[in-house]
Amino acid sequence: MVIVRVLNGPPTGRSLIGIPRNRDPVNDETEPWFFINGIATGKHWHQSNLTALADTFGRQIVGIHNPTKGVILDLVECLIQRDLDYKTADIRQGRAQLRAALAASTTKKVVLIVHSQGGIIASSIIDWLYGELSESQIQKLEIYTFGIAARQFRNPPLHEPQDSDPAGNIPRRQIQGERAIRNIEHYANRQDFFANIGVLQFTAPAGAYSNASVFSGTVFVREGSGHLFNMHYLDPMFGEDSSFMESMVDVRPGDGPGKPVSMRIREFSRLYKYKNGESPEEQDAK
Repeated sequence: MVIVRVLNGPPTGRSLIGIPRNRDPVNDETEPWFFINGIATGKHWHQSNLTALADTFGRQIVGIHNPTKGVILDLVECLIQRDLDYKTADIRQGRAQLRAALAASTTKKVVLIVHSQGGIIASSIIDWLYGELSESQIQKLEIYTFGIAARQFRNPPLHEPQDSDPAGNIPRRQIQGERAIRNIEHYANRQDFFANIGVLQFTAPAGAYSNASVFSGTVFVREGSGHLFNMHYLDPMFGEDSSFMESMVDVRPGDGPGKPVSMRIREFSRLYKYKNGESPEEQDAK
């Protein structure tokens, strides 16, 4: 831990920023983007992650730094955060930043990208925010994860507005198919150890059954290995000439039992549509 502190310096509480190197960012205060890094990531690697994201998506990216204490202590912290739901300092900081962004009247959309241990942190934060923000504020949020070690990613259903009943006896009815967060996507390498004790385990049929199916979001799996964010995830999945994005997947339209349709991942991935400063078509508010 002493060596880690010497290399990275003491925690500052200040956010690092990723800015595209070859263009002006296309987002402004109405569309803030955030990134929570993974395990064993000092501030220099964190900055490298932010810059790579900014170059890929043409946006300014604000870092919510999950500082490293060394691999062993980071693993212990993962277990404490994930299995005991302890709110560490980075969880509290991330909650404050995301809450402020989502609650701001000028904000139209908030995009959160997380990697590795950052998925545990994000899961804890959004569970916290569900109790603090309105449904309309939460619906501004989009989440995209990479190789996360989380065991759950809750996304509760939306409900119709409460009928005016002074006694409060009229129950709220669930809106069919609608969830608090409209867009959650998970990306994982098949041979990534951390993904296999997180997203891949708990979205598999056996894991979903034992975990009461509280892991929401579409999962995209690459037949590869590695856990480093830039090298093993961002570049092979979202870099130029990505064979992963040209892979075919079967997509079942809507929520019904219709016949699956084959699509390229790049046609189905919402995050891919943000590449190079572009934007996906916006969804109408319900």
